[in-house]
Amino acid sequence: MMKQDESSAAKKRQCSCDDDPDRRVLRKITPLGEWPEISNPVQPTTIVAAIDCETTGFDPEEDAVIEMAVALIEVDATGCITRVLRKGCGTQDPGRPIPQRVTQITGITDADVAGKNFRREAFAEVLRQADVVLAHNSGFDRKFAERFLPDIENLAWACSLNDFDWIGAGFDGAKLGHLINQIGLFAPKAHSALADVEALVNLLAHRLPDGETVVGKVLEKAAKPTTMIEVINAYYGKRGEMKRRGFRWNPARNAWWVEVGQDKAGDETIWVEETMPNARLRISDITWHTRYQR
Repeated sequence: MMKQDESSAAKKRQCSCDDDPDRRVLRKITPLGEWPEISNPVQPTTIVAAIDCETTGFDPEEDAVIEMAVALIEVDATGCITRVLRKGCGTQDPGRPIPQRVTQITGITDADVAGKNFRREAFAEVLRQADVVLAHNSGFDRKFAERFLPDIENLAWACSLNDFDWIGAGFDGAKLGHLINQIGLFAPKAHSALADVEALVNLLAHRLPDGETVVGKVLEKAAKPTTMIEVINAYYGKRGEMKRRGFRWNPARNAWWVEVGQDKAGDETIWVEETMPNARLRISDITWHTRYQR
């Protein structure tokens, strides 16, 4: 009787919190294994591989992948995630101690990965089954995934961090955990690869005030071709103006760069030529097959 009374009281408190403008209830994200399946998805559907990599650092040339997870999901024409087709996670011994800071963030210890060997070909085959691979920071995950897994260099990629205007949509910041909280959810575990993929899928499924889903918006933007404009030998005094126009400095390529829609590429090119006639331009077309490789 006591347990029943406690349960009833808890439900009353929850309802009270839901109606209280000074309180906010966070609910646990839906586990991938419990994702509701929709039997009649609106065609056409898109197969998306949601991926996350945990690594020993930020440099794919020097650092190693220690954990990688993927969820293969089906997205219908309305942007609804209709099925989780499969999910998987693996760990890899990097052959050297994991930095303490990485262990503090991810919870992954040397003992967790000791002697572990990732099934790279099997994991790569899962990614090849997808129409597009999607991460919350594809500029990071793509570089590590392509270095770690065989024969995935020509896959299409989308990025939920950069292929959606979170601030414009009314969100405060764009970190995965913070976004999950802002849509009324919480992840019981963060920064393991599988936990982050689970959180990402829940975020992608969120339906926005205009009726569209996050994943629908992300895929729509990612699929559009763009133009990369790089400026070599840019005028030092034009740095501030270039930043205001969206240009960023890439030290690896020794150039200022901006990625714009193909309809705006002509205007940016003319501006550079008129304001910095001695600068050299490097222009390339970008698709979701080549985006986030650099």
